[in-house]
Amino acid sequence: MRALAEYAMRGRTQAIIATVSIASLPLLFVALEVEQARLMLGLAATVLMILSAAIVGLVTLRRGTSDGVGLMLWALAPALIWLVWRDQASPMVTLLGTTALAVVLRRSVSWSQTLSVATVIAVIFSFLVDSLLPELITQVDEAAVVLLEALKKSNPQMSMPLEPEWLRELLLGAIVASFLGSSLISLAIARWWQSKLYNPGGFKAEFHGLRLSPLFAAAGLAVLLLGKTLPFEAARWIPVLITPFVVASIGLIHAIVAIKKLSRSWLVTFYSVMIIVGPYLIALLIMLAVADSFIDFRKHLKARRT
Repeated sequence: MRALAEYAMRGRTQAIIATVSIASLPLLFVALEVEQARLMLGLAATVLMILSAAIVGLVTLRRGTSDGVGLMLWALAPALIWLVWRDQASPMVTLLGTTALAVVLRRSVSWSQTLSVATVIAVIFSFLVDSLLPELITQVDEAAVVLLEALKKSNPQMSMPLEPEWLRELLLGAIVASFLGSSLISLAIARWWQSKLYNPGGFKAEFHGLRLSPLFAAAGLAVLLLGKTLPFEAARWIPVLITPFVVASIGLIHAIVAIKKLSRSWLVTFYSVMIIVGPYLIALLIMLAVADSFIDFRKHLKARRT
């Protein structure tokens, strides 16, 4: 990973070669028609575009907006091919989102502000996605119908917990949240690369210090608590708004482990629990992030150690 970043930062030509080649690699197999292969290919395209977008983010963070946007335009070519040929919007959205967030992070030097801006952009995008990505809407509609039918077949006596419209909006919000998550992962990789190459320990300090602003945390929590009292279109917001709380909580957990000088096995356990019981852990992570935005657990832990 570091070798890739070092190569990309040697010059403009090397950055273009690295970015475009990584994003284009899955296109070598784009003619595959086997359904399972297509699913794996789509996943590979998303993962590789995260790396490609991370290079764009690194160039933006280090060299500025002009160089970053110029590199992003080169990477748009394979991303557009994926969108037109395979109806895969994730590569293009990840690339554009990472570039925009890298500009915000470079100017603000604040993960909290960047996360807030990213969430606002994602919420706005969730209401534009109908017109921007009509094929995606069709896929979400079909998925909602299939899911509802599966729920009915599994338990015919069960009253449906969600109206079809709510389920559709939640699924759409989950997809937008995945776009947001991919962009944030790319940005984190870019910042980590920048730290490794030019500012050792910088990313670790930033990530451990990540706290949501009290205003943002309170507003986000209010919307989540209102839930079904809002118009059903607002259900798109829910998965998107959950994302920054989860990210902030993960940063806090890492900070606590570092401050208390615990072994890395604690982090391994935490991530294992997230994978196994993730949905049941979300409420706790949200409350943890909200409490931290007002209390600042790091400050109190550091004071106790001194």
